[in-house]
Amino acid sequence: MHKRMTIAVAALFVAAACNQDPTGVSSNELVLAQNAQAIADDVAATPGAGTHLEGWLRRLVEALRNTDDPEAQACLAEARELRREAAAAFEAGDRELARQLLRDSFLKVLCAVVEVFPNAPERTGLAVDQAIERIENFLGDREAPRIRAILAHVKELRDQADAALAGGDGVTALALNLRGMQILHRLVDHVRDRHRDHNEVADSEMESVGI
Repeated sequence: MHKRMTIAVAALFVAAACNQDPTGVSSNELVLAQNAQAIADDVAATPGAGTHLEGWLRRLVEALRNTDDPEAQACLAEARELRREAAAAFEAGDRELARQLLRDSFLKVLCAVVEVFPNAPERTGLAVDQAIERIENFLGDREAPRIRAILAHVKELRDQADAALAGGDGVTALALNLRGMQILHRLVDHVRDRHRDHNEVADSEMESVGI
């Protein structure tokens, strides 16, 4: 009886050790990530439009459909053509080219956004900064290494966005800010799935929005 109990206790310790695998993510950090993601979504929320991908970008795209700004219309025409080329490349089996064309198309959409809404880069940057600040305040001194690493990465994106904006490149600044917000919008997935390239995941999600 004593031997069986000893074996059972040993098994429990082994299981506990496995659950504390430093290469894995703790259930506590996942809960923190869920709350942090909700904070980011709250910052990005707009009345009746939802969060960033489901709200911000789609709402902007809808507004762009009715614009009479000639430069914005030219950007959108190029974006549509690039998406058609991307579809053709995909059908031909050239996924690499298709992905690059989709990225170029998305940037053309952002070109139209900046033309119609010139303060979009600044506003999105402020939203990302606010989300980061609120998440860091929420975390306090709690252990959350993966969340903090992702926040550090988003801060780097913000620095790059500010540098681009200072250099007169509002489209790149907007793209970087939106990438940062999208990463925060999907923070739980990034923490749980240990995405190696947060940028690639965020970009592919945003680029699915066409016009």
